[in-house]
Amino acid sequence: MANSLSSHQDLSRQGFVAVAVVMASILTAFDVRTASIGLPDLRGAFGLSFDEGSWLSTFATAPQILVAPCVGWLIAVFGVKRVMIGPTILYSAISFTIPFFQSFEVLIALHAVRAVLLGIFVGATLMTAFRNLDRKYWIFALAFYVVRIPFAQNLGLYTAGSYSQTIGWQWLYWQGAIVAPVIGVLFWFGGKPMEIDRELMRRADWGGMAVFGAALTTLYFALDQGNRLDWFRSGLVVLLFAAAAFLACVFLWHESRIKEPWAHFSILFSRNIALGFAAIFCFMTASLGSSLLEPNFLIAVAHLRPEQIGDFLAPYAVLLLVCATVTAIVLVRTVKQRVALIIGFICFALSAWLGTQLTSLWSLPEFRLIVVLQTFGEEIVFLAAVATLFSNVNPARAIALTAYVQVVRLMCSETIGTAMATWIRQREQLHSYLIGLHVTGATPEWNSMLAKLGSGSETSGSQADAVKRGIGVLAGVVQREANVQAYIDGFWVAFLAAIFGLFVVALMTPSPTHPLTK
Repeated sequence: MANSLSSHQDLSRQGFVAVAVVMASILTAFDVRTASIGLPDLRGAFGLSFDEGSWLSTFATAPQILVAPCVGWLIAVFGVKRVMIGPTILYSAISFTIPFFQSFEVLIALHAVRAVLLGIFVGATLMTAFRNLDRKYWIFALAFYVVRIPFAQNLGLYTAGSYSQTIGWQWLYWQGAIVAPVIGVLFWFGGKPMEIDRELMRRADWGGMAVFGAALTTLYFALDQGNRLDWFRSGLVVLLFAAAAFLACVFLWHESRIKEPWAHFSILFSRNIALGFAAIFCFMTASLGSSLLEPNFLIAVAHLRPEQIGDFLAPYAVLLLVCATVTAIVLVRTVKQRVALIIGFICFALSAWLGTQLTSLWSLPEFRLIVVLQTFGEEIVFLAAVATLFSNVNPARAIALTAYVQVVRLMCSETIGTAMATWIRQREQLHSYLIGLHVTGATPEWNSMLAKLGSGSETSGSQADAVKRGIGVLAGVVQREANVQAYIDGFWVAFLAAIFGLFVVALMTPSPTHPLTK
């Protein structure tokens, strides 16, 4: 009887932890996504200029990387309760109060602290699951960690766009203020009671953690502001890159000299681990089709609001995510990681190839198949890639691996997203110039063509006025087609990333048996 009761209590505890882990990871992704999509509304609500809004966005995301890599170590030393419960309460309080401030400096400070807390939430996900759940549940915890990506991308669009139109922009913050305390309560009841590991704390690599976090945060600032400030033409961006490089060198030097390094880079020397991270890099590039290219095209060319895009995706999102998650788990458990990665990258390649058929007439229905393929690709590839990493690492170095997973999650995502945004901007300028070469006054019947474009439904006005209006209409057409060509180029980049991902998988060796895959 006592054993049965103990078993029931342990199962309940694990259930609380599992739900808390899922909610924490989804909250982080959802928060970042909705804040990004809702940034124009936030600029208007707070009375910020474009530049101030850009800095607000950077401070709301960059500090995540300051603590995220070391959260796994903190949980190993202090336990999940001590690490998670306090931050959930503080995050809720800050999220609730932000809408009541108008001072730019105060907003920056509050968003920076809030970003640090978000870094704790998502950084704790994997280590919390591995230390508090039975091994047979690890694959499900990892699957829900992965599912946060398409969930936030799809439903975050609708939520961010609809708040300002319905219940108010304040709910971009208040949604988290409601959810965070629930996460704290779940961790309180579900986390294993544990003593502080004073031996591990005594051997702490505080210097390595501090320098590593500072280097990555500085690099994130440079990347996030680089596109707006035109990269190396900005002294600030150059200074940030130089500072990040210096701090990275200090970290590498420090880790090579300390007796017990916290996250020694030698962990990346394993063949399958290095290739696993390369696969994640390819995954993040290929997944830009759904996270960046598709929604930006629908906003810039089809002139839809975010809630209109999300309203199309929302009815299919939940069913798609369930099917894709189940498929990913089954593939990893049966055909193992390499075959699963191949299937996932094929989904990415097909979706990106479909995107290269883009025209200015495309709207929501034309993207339906692309959304389906992208969702399956995201779930399958990331789950299989992370399973590859953990099945090839020495368990004693799992904390270090968790740190680098967080680095890849944040830094690669920011690097690739910023690079793609710069690529789209520059390609649009190039295509606008090339199309403009064929639209000149030397074209036969130039003035009559412009007059027809500018006449529209109006019957009054001189031909000169119609020509002026026609020039504006023609400029809009040229810009629209240049945008279409730029997004096609973006989908080609995603396609090549998927093909390169297949090449990376071909270089992998079979992974050892691991609780994630059996």
